[in-house]
Amino acid sequence: MPITSHTQAVRDAYDELAATYDEDFTESVIGRLQRDALWRRFGGLFERGQKLLDLGCGTGEDALHFAQRGISVHGVDVSPAMIEIAERRTEKEERISLETLSLEGLARAAGGPYDGAFSSFGPINCVGDLPALARDLGALIRPGGTAALCLMKRHCLWETLLYPLTAALHRKEAAAEAWSDRPAEDGDFRAFYQRVREVRRAFAPWFEYVAAPGVGVFVPPSYLEPYAVRHVQITAALSRADRATAHWPGFRTLAENRLVILRRR
Repeated sequence: MPITSHTQAVRDAYDELAATYDEDFTESVIGRLQRDALWRRFGGLFERGQKLLDLGCGTGEDALHFAQRGISVHGVDVSPAMIEIAERRTEKEERISLETLSLEGLARAAGGPYDGAFSSFGPINCVGDLPALARDLGALIRPGGTAALCLMKRHCLWETLLYPLTAALHRKEAAAEAWSDRPAEDGDFRAFYQRVREVRRAFAPWFEYVAAPGVGVFVPPSYLEPYAVRHVQITAALSRADRATAHWPGFRTLAENRLVILRRR
């Protein structure tokens, strides 16, 4: 089946990011803290011996994390360059298999059925048709299985704090874009900032909603990495504050990411 122009644009964008993705995010101070926070959330959802589907596996960081804990993972990613790096990183890990596949074509994923699925930091934001994704995951995940989808949000605590400065620096157009509900566009590549209620509605025919904790309330966004490097102790304190507050109703809405947890009916 031919891929859409949107999927091609997503593929091209992540192919371009692949070579430096681990350096720019995975191994950065903020990237490490954000992923550790996400792994803490994942920890109570999946068990040794299970078989999981990694949606948008990138360079394989999450797949390795689970495999080292006795969980088998089949990772799919639209970017051949990302998959190539992931293959090199995971070649000695028998519990991991990888496939170049867009989330638009998820129904063709190999190796199902699965005990659950997860996605980290943004792949779901590249999906414009949530009901189709929900249908495909409903067919791939066993009843009782868990889907944990980490969605990047357009608005977060740090954006709220920085918004007046953004406007003051005469970047009113950029500031307005940051607070718009419209998809962000870069050529044909659109990022969709889905709300939790939209995900719940799209997945309702196949999945029961469980929870949507925040990930990254006080830890700053990745573009503030220079600040985090210069102020490691402050950043560590912000990470501890995340642990204490990310599940609170008032605070989780301010997080940079929301982890939507769903259970297959």
